[in-house]
Amino acid sequence: ARILGRLIEQTEAAMAGEPTEDPVFAAFQRVIQISGMDRRYPLELLQGFAMDVARREYLTLEDTLLYCYHVAGVVGAMMAAIMGVQDQRTLNRAIDLGIAFQLTNISRDVMEDAADNRIYLPREWLAEAGAPVEAAEFPGQEAAVFPVVDRLLGEADRYYDSAVHGIARLPFRCAWAIAAARKVYGAIGNEVRRQGPHAWEKRAGTSSLQKLGMLAGSAFTALRVSFGQADDGPPRNDLWTAPPAG
Repeated sequence: ARILGRLIEQTEAAMAGEPTEDPVFAAFQRVIQISGMDRRYPLELLQGFAMDVARREYLTLEDTLLYCYHVAGVVGAMMAAIMGVQDQRTLNRAIDLGIAFQLTNISRDVMEDAADNRIYLPREWLAEAGAPVEAAEFPGQEAAVFPVVDRLLGEADRYYDSAVHGIARLPFRCAWAIAAARKVYGAIGNEVRRQGPHAWEKRAGTSSLQKLGMLAGSAFTALRVSFGQADDGPPRNDLWTAPPAG
């Protein structure tokens, strides 16, 4: 907690333009100045760190999505700002991608997190499925836990689908990189689904050859969306949205 408090102080000082001899915070300060990034995002990322330090419990899907926003959604927004994005609609799509990534990470790392006495799956969902709601009870209960993971991956799909509509707003090289990352993480989720209750016997991932294939395919995606007519996509009305700052 003391280290986190110091990080918050250094972050706020850097964003305020105060001189610093720390090269990391000096670089961060420059990024803030050049990108025009909303200063709420770095502080909200640190709130995500605080959630882990406090070992918060996640009872509902809303709780899990709030965590995903703080540890990954805001990273999407910060990266988009660095890529030159200013409008909130596109930032929301970048946040959606970060949330989708984190939902995939949670699904892949369920048993690893449980070994550290952490559960990021909504406990309400676990109870509804008749699965354990305490981390110590997870080992040996993979078959009971997997339907909840599959359900969470279904939520991730909705955020991946939303995120693709923001890629058209990015410069081509950025769009290519983001489209590739979206494909790679989506493939990880699909691998967890494919393996079912055996998904946690080894960490799900993609091979180098698969990554190369997805990188090549993503170039066509980026070309199509970057040089085609920008599509705002369907409204995000039914997706989780960050509360207003303040």
